[in-house]
Amino acid sequence: MRSQESVTQDVQATTAVIRFASDPSGTITNKGAGMLADAVEAVLADPAIRTVVLTGAAPGVFIRHADVGQIARAAQALADGRTSPEAFLSAPFQRLGALLDGARKPVIAAINGVCMGGGFEIALACTMRVAGAEVAAIGLPEIRIDIFPGAGGTQRLARLIGRHRARLFMLAGAVVDARQAAAAGLVDEVATDPLVRALELAADFAQRSPDAVAAIMALTAADDAAGLQDEALAFAAVLGAPDVQARLERFVADGDALDRLA
Repeated sequence: MRSQESVTQDVQATTAVIRFASDPSGTITNKGAGMLADAVEAVLADPAIRTVVLTGAAPGVFIRHADVGQIARAAQALADGRTSPEAFLSAPFQRLGALLDGARKPVIAAINGVCMGGGFEIALACTMRVAGAEVAAIGLPEIRIDIFPGAGGTQRLARLIGRHRARLFMLAGAVVDARQAAAAGLVDEVATDPLVRALELAADFAQRSPDAVAAIMALTAADDAAGLQDEALAFAAVLGAPDVQARLERFVADGDALDRLA
């Protein structure tokens, strides 16, 4: 049974809080990424909104990871010639990442639960990350199923902690808890209630001149669009390998969890 994805939003003062849910799996598909992108695009264009918080709607789940079943179907579509590597350049995950990268307002990821793979790649595209103290799984375990982070993770993690440490983290398929994530520089803060803390930070940002905030956001924006395009094409190339397709199909059939794989 496929999960039912939803995106809800409310406004607290001048902060838009966007919540993602995917019942029961907690995973995200292209459809869900597109829904998030639509919500993010709308609040970024709204002059009444000064800051944005992105969090999970379900207790204990930010975004578990991307839907591996959909990735397996994409691999088969590549093998059958029903899609092309170039189609990956305009996928919803890429659109969402570009919106978050280009934001002129701070976007805070309030990581309230498990946050791996594509979910963590979305958090990496945010301005900053606050993780709940009880969160036990943050990371990029994709290599455990013979793929790699293909929704911006190779580029955005390298921005954050440097290329060498990012490379080793992804090669290990590492999954860490909130305090380990903070020590490694993957998240900026650990809080008892990440949403409450994110709203406090958002209120602080909202007190500043919006023009000055926008200028800082623009002038510190990453310039790695070419790397992100290369990543998307490389991801498609890896999916095209028959052994990778078989590995993805086994994972889906077993119904396993990425954080439990060695």
